[in-house]
Amino acid sequence: MPLHAPTTVSPPSADPTAFASVVRRHTPLVRATAMRLRHCRADADDVVQETFLAAWTHLESIVDPEAIGAWLVTTARRRSYDRLRRGGSSAIRWVDESTPATEDHAPTGVAERSSLADAASAVLATMPAVQRWCWELRHLDELPYREVAAAVGLPVSTVRGMLVRARSTLARELAGWR
Repeated sequence: MPLHAPTTVSPPSADPTAFASVVRRHTPLVRATAMRLRHCRADADDVVQETFLAAWTHLESIVDPEAIGAWLVTTARRRSYDRLRRGGSSAIRWVDESTPATEDHAPTGVAERSSLADAASAVLATMPAVQRWCWELRHLDELPYREVAAAVGLPVSTVRGMLVRARSTLARELAGWR
């Protein structure tokens, strides 16, 4: 029995007006996916734009027009992971964005906390991108290990190992701050 390639159906979004409708309908979902993975509005906006550009250029290859939402989310995830692998983040999430404020507003206390946040950010910037991302998701976003693993596409055991190495690096490099 010969194998047949799936028949591609030209989606109704082959014309610009229909495609604009697809963009309006799916932009919130694609943006939410990108923001969850990139955490930086500029990076997420780039991912959204790349995702819809890919959709426009690959319209004829979409087999099931009804599944365009799933296709867009998958593409946004892949584009986000590609940016992570390339180190294509326009901004590293700074530790001081999520550091709770203290009651001590004395200039020395503020300067000390700012210096510590800068030092921690510098150490995080030296880590491999996936390791840093795991640390950010776990410690800044406070996601459980399973959700971190799902976000980065790795087994939970690998994520745990990356987090152990990240914590060890931070403890070693920031030992002078204790």
